[in-house]
Amino acid sequence: MALIKVIETESTKIAIWQIEEEVEEIKNILDERAIIKNIESNLSNKKRQREQLISHLLVKLIIGEAKEIKHHSNGSPYIDDSENRHISISHSRKSIAVALSKTPIGIDIEEINRKQYQLYKKFTTQSEQKWLEETEDIYTKQLTAAIIWSAKEAIYKLANIEGLLFESEIEIPPFNHNTESLFKATYRGKEVSCQLSVIGNQILVISC
Repeated sequence: MALIKVIETESTKIAIWQIEEEVEEIKNILDERAIIKNIESNLSNKKRQREQLISHLLVKLIIGEAKEIKHHSNGSPYIDDSENRHISISHSRKSIAVALSKTPIGIDIEEINRKQYQLYKKFTTQSEQKWLEETEDIYTKQLTAAIIWSAKEAIYKLANIEGLLFESEIEIPPFNHNTESLFKATYRGKEVSCQLSVIGNQILVISC
């Protein structure tokens, strides 16, 4: 099994799975016939099947029993569980993260690479662009761009507001990510708390 990290607080549990197994292996580990059949009938793409299977497996690992992950009309996920009413899911190329919480939550996991920095003007505010442009070395630029993007993804999931604009309505104030793992951000003027974790060449941002 490739469970690589579990984060637990009083109200939240987060599990991260490193994608190594093929679809059939995940089916055997999950061992929930009805859920597997439903995924197979709705998804023909093996990559998407694997993502869904691992997401369901992480839910099962977190709460000790299988729950079907359903989706609201806007695409946001939910499960029928009185204790863990809120769920957030994120995929990177290498990993899948699932958070279950008693309170609203948004998570995002991302690899640190050139992509976010190359595209940063598409999703950053003017003050965020200034923060990036004043950063000297290229790795820190890439890391900062990845943090801004990931934080905005997590906040978007937390806010659950369709059409929320990354480049103007979500703001990540500059902070020293070498020394700070907790930071504040805003969307449409509302303050939210974020937590940053660096896991190898990936970052995880939790917003609540």
